[in-house]
Amino acid sequence: MRPIRLDLNGFASYTGTETFDFTDVDFFALTGPTGAGKSTVLDAICFALYGRTPRWRVNTTQNALAPSAVEGRVRLVFAAAGTHYVATRILRRDRNGKVKTTTAALEQLPDGVNPADDESLVEGLGRALAGSPSEVSSAAERVIGLPFEQFTKCVLLPQGEFAEFLHASPADRRKILENLLGHSVYRRVQQLAGAKRDAATTAMKTLEAQLARVPAVTDAELAAAAERVERLEKLTEPVRDKANALDGLAAAVDAARRRLAEAESNLASLTYIKRPEGVADIAAQVADAAAAAADKASEVETTEAEDERLRGELDGLDLALIERQLKAWAELAETQSKLKTGLELTEELRDQFAEAKELEEAAGEEVEIQHASLHKVRMAELAGTLRAGLSVGDECPVCDRPVDTVPEHDLSESMQQAEEASRTATIEHRDAQAAVVALQTKLENYEERLTELRLAEGRLKKRLEGVDDPPALQAKRASSEEARQQLAGTGAALKAARRALREAEKRKQAADERQQRAWKEFQHARDQVAALAPPAAGDDLAASWDALVGWAAASLERAGAEREAARTELTGLDGRAATLRGELRLSLGEFDIEVPRTGTGGDYVGRHAAAVESAKAASARLRDARAQRVDLEAETRRFAHEAEVAKALASHLEARRFMEWLLSEALDELVAGATVMLNQITSGQYDLIYREQDFWVVDHHDADMARPARSLSGGETFAASLSLALALSDQLASLARHGACLESIILDEGFGTLDPETLDAVATTLEALTLSAGRTVGLVTHVPELAERVPVRFRITKDAKGSHVEKSWT
Repeated sequence: MRPIRLDLNGFASYTGTETFDFTDVDFFALTGPTGAGKSTVLDAICFALYGRTPRWRVNTTQNALAPSAVEGRVRLVFAAAGTHYVATRILRRDRNGKVKTTTAALEQLPDGVNPADDESLVEGLGRALAGSPSEVSSAAERVIGLPFEQFTKCVLLPQGEFAEFLHASPADRRKILENLLGHSVYRRVQQLAGAKRDAATTAMKTLEAQLARVPAVTDAELAAAAERVERLEKLTEPVRDKANALDGLAAAVDAARRRLAEAESNLASLTYIKRPEGVADIAAQVADAAAAAADKASEVETTEAEDERLRGELDGLDLALIERQLKAWAELAETQSKLKTGLELTEELRDQFAEAKELEEAAGEEVEIQHASLHKVRMAELAGTLRAGLSVGDECPVCDRPVDTVPEHDLSESMQQAEEASRTATIEHRDAQAAVVALQTKLENYEERLTELRLAEGRLKKRLEGVDDPPALQAKRASSEEARQQLAGTGAALKAARRALREAEKRKQAADERQQRAWKEFQHARDQVAALAPPAAGDDLAASWDALVGWAAASLERAGAEREAARTELTGLDGRAATLRGELRLSLGEFDIEVPRTGTGGDYVGRHAAAVESAKAASARLRDARAQRVDLEAETRRFAHEAEVAKALASHLEARRFMEWLLSEALDELVAGATVMLNQITSGQYDLIYREQDFWVVDHHDADMARPARSLSGGETFAASLSLALALSDQLASLARHGACLESIILDEGFGTLDPETLDAVATTLEALTLSAGRTVGLVTHVPELAERVPVRFRITKDAKGSHVEKSWT
């Protein structure tokens, strides 16, 4: 990945629009004071590609947006393997203050687009590769060939971590190397192998348990089951023929039973037809009840007319209205009394408030007087302080003249008195102010209450306009009470008359209901024998009952003869059906099939068919059990083999010598690459070796003496760390899944510890990287000597409006 252009707007400290133009830049430096925003440029590159940075928490974008901005934008134009791309991410702050990435895109730019030209970089110009935050991160990894973790170790070199790597203990160095090279994948493989071993072992045990529950089926058992199916199937046709014959008899038996039941029902119905007691008296009772009800209705009508006349006389008098009007007169009198008293109290309170206001003003004037006195004493004390230490003839610090005499200076007592007087005056002023506020609040409450009383008085007066005075209203109330007492007597008489009418109507209704029930009873008795054509009902209930009872007595002999004929027919049919059932039970009993002693032909056919299906199912279960056992045995052997292989793999990866060997190989390759780089940086003075579980430096200028890395100076430590970082960068790129080609490297700080000669060698080495390896090299530095060696510098400054960048060339 080679950066070409970076546009920032509202990102972190870059509140405005700033552009970093890396076009045709092979070697550049980011310079500026601490906190100006140099490292933020590296954060922006990582964020544009992967949506996160090494300095943030994994899923946090809260720090990405400038505090004063609502929206921020990061756009990175870069090249990878000769193709130009543009990655864009837009952030917004919602109304809850949370920052989210709302828009993200990765496009492949067409050939001929000039990244330095703003008009050429139009959104949607290229071929879209991704359109969401997660898709852009994944697409960037595919295009660059490096995941985020390797990008921050290959392109943004971890200087501080390699200085720690040089001086760490063997155990800590092992952890750092595993972290940097991603060797934790082997631990993950070992864990997955162990998990697979456990899963395979569990599956094998589960299958063994299932196998124990599956019975072993012999050939003899299979043959016996097949034979039973064959014999049952041969019996199908004989059972069906006898069942059909039995069902044919069942229809005749059912018809004979229906005829017998009908004859017995007719005989019973005719036997129980009898005339009820008291039928002849019902008509007279209905007539007497109707006459009594008519008399009571006439009495109620007369009393209601008298009651209506009295109510008409009282229509013009409304007692409730009179009471409300009298109550309103009483409320008006009470309100006027309260208003008079409130006016008197309010006037007294106004006088108290005026007096308190005067006291408060006087206390305020006293505070000003005491504060002025205190200021005067303090100024005198200050002058005395300036005179302290002066002698006659010294130059005065105020007027620059020689001092003739030195006055005495001791104002401590006067200062204490003035401060005490000032505090006392201030407290009394505050108390006076509090009293004024309290009286003012109380006065406002009184005046508000007076306003309420005046409004209430006005409402009551308006309400009583045109209303009689209280004596007239009281006279009307007395007249209304007298009229109501007369109406109460009439009301009582009306209630008694209506009660008597209701009783008479209840007796009439009871008589009518008795007559209706009697007719229903007659109709029910006639309906029971309706099929035998009984005589029709007449208008007279008693006469109708006499005709029905006479007809029933004549029909009893004919119904008895019909019942005996039906019984004889049914007995013969039942005998023939019993013979067929016995033959069916005998045939099915040979196969232990339980059948009912009574039942339809379908019952026998169904039992036989169920037995056939049961025999087939039993035979199939035996075949399935044998097949299932064969499958379970094969699966058990497969999982046993899988558990054995996973166990062996976990055991091999668990062995300490494997990880030691793996780390040793990686460390040897790392040291070999770092030695070449260190030799170039130090002009052939140093080589890097690894022995006795520690780093050593061989000094060719001191008889090839080997010194431990812990004894190196700050500059030597940085040179060794830089060599390790560059070597690891190459090693990680070679291990990347997509075969990444490193096209740029950016180093963040660490150059201040180098002496001029080493600094010159480092600069030469980095310049050589741009030529020999064809990489773009970037530095973040405070060292002016190093920055001057860099052909292109981006000077970053920060003011109250945010960070700004200025590009310059050497």
